[in-house]
Amino acid sequence: MQAIQIFDIKEDGFHPAVVFEGWKVAVFNSAPNWREENISYLQKHNFSDEVFILLKGECTLILSEEEVPQTMYGVKMEPGKVYNVPKGKWHSHVLGEDTTVIVVENSDTVPENSPKVPIPYPVDLKKL
Repeated sequence: MQAIQIFDIKEDGFHPAVVFEGWKVAVFNSAPNWREENISYLQKHNFSDEVFILLKGECTLILSEEEVPQTMYGVKMEPGKVYNVPKGKWHSHVLGEDTTVIVVENSDTVPENSPKVPIPYPVDLKKL
């Protein structure tokens, strides 16, 4: 019997790996819907901060400070740094090809407590 669990998630998109006692760790891999031209909404989590750690590739967090998003800005992630998006902050992400991000959040973070709004204008990383 093995003493630890090992996860090697290669599929596109968001995949929870470990959910335990109130927290969730997920692997977020490149997928077509996370390309710059396909980002269509911002979301926020009402009850949880969300932590992102870029393992490889390129990821830009898209954020808005406003209660009703009218403007956005981008934060280009650097590998190995920890990025915490506080609960209630509108955000999304653009993932480059062959990108992997680790996501940590409360285990009860679900669509029902994570509202979405359409982005106010198309994402253009060169202008953010």
